[in-house]
Amino acid sequence: MFQVVLGGASALFAHHVFFIHGEWHLSVHHIVLAHVFVALYLFYFSNQNHDTLGRAISCACLAIIGYLGTLLGSMSIYRLFFHKVSHFPGPRLASITKFWHIYQIRDSKNYLFQRRLHENSAIFTRDEFEHKERRKVWTQSLSTKAMDSLRPRIAQQAESPYRCIKGYGDQPVDVDEVMSWFSFDAMGEVVFGEDFNLMDSRTMHPAILHRDRALAVLGPISDAIWIARLAFSFIPFYGRVKDWFRMVAFCDERMRARMEVGIVLHRGPKEGKPDMASWFIEEHQRLASSMNSRARSLLLSGTATSAVVAGSDTTRASLIATWWYLSKYPEHADRVYMEIRDVNIRDANILATLPHLNGVINEVLRLVPPAMTGGGRITGPDGLLIDNTLIPPFTKVTAPKYVIMRSTKLRIH
Repeated sequence: MFQVVLGGASALFAHHVFFIHGEWHLSVHHIVLAHVFVALYLFYFSNQNHDTLGRAISCACLAIIGYLGTLLGSMSIYRLFFHKVSHFPGPRLASITKFWHIYQIRDSKNYLFQRRLHENSAIFTRDEFEHKERRKVWTQSLSTKAMDSLRPRIAQQAESPYRCIKGYGDQPVDVDEVMSWFSFDAMGEVVFGEDFNLMDSRTMHPAILHRDRALAVLGPISDAIWIARLAFSFIPFYGRVKDWFRMVAFCDERMRARMEVGIVLHRGPKEGKPDMASWFIEEHQRLASSMNSRARSLLLSGTATSAVVAGSDTTRASLIATWWYLSKYPEHADRVYMEIRDVNIRDANILATLPHLNGVINEVLRLVPPAMTGGGRITGPDGLLIDNTLIPPFTKVTAPKYVIMRSTKLRIH
């Protein structure tokens, strides 16, 4: 009995002193290793203080059962009755464990599940300074001036799908495949100043396959990212987890190759093709006085990976959705064609004035947002007030685009 009480007391201490404060998903592998070490020491200590091995194992197991049982019970009671958002509407099992949510979206269709959830209930930067600093670089790399230097290259590249699709003749066209080639080529041009020539070679880059398999892993566990952290730490050699590291390795390798070229900005004197990587490399060099080498390398790796995924996967999804809707509603394809047939399609300013073309683009993005759900955010120290409902400070919130864009409540005035 003493062992159970000791384990329970340890669980209460661990939960209320440590686990309910802050976020622990980045340290989950350390937590697991610490618990394994304590469990092994407990078995060793019990063995030293009991005459038989069976008695030692029994006492150690009682302590572990007391710890785990009390920890789970304490977490459940706290989340059901004492958590700062326990009074918010929603499924009660969801407040106890993330595994309930993971089970509900095991088919990776979180956007559909959240839409059903919002029909019945639910209301709809972590570090402000760091967020502003990181956002500044992205804003500069995607500014109007930066885009002006990229548009001629993008316009030239946009002609490649026409040539590629024309080459199929009367044969069916795998739009998913073609748009995967095009979006990856376009991403390479914008991010690294490099065309991977997938449209001309009609081959699938290995990085695309690694990316798709890696992102598929995150589908059902996107709201419990600590599971992915465990996989990254303990089974990096396994299947799709390995694909994740291969995708990151590709991004790192392209960034290293790009760093050898140096910074090429439209405001600089150096000859070359301006790209987003120049801004990221410039930031990497600028932070040398305030961050150590490893931290800067990890930041650059994360930035490169984000740019590659966001620049290729979301573009592909939007283009495929556009093809699908124009095929289903050919009358709108005809109207778009009538708008663009007598204008310079290389002039982005003219294209921006065409009402039906832009209407189709905006409606496709509304119906099928590239990021159906989107990532979570943490409310600030003052919380967040939405329609007279206060969301407490430091609470994770999500604004799922698929749900919001299809909500009939948006049409109520």
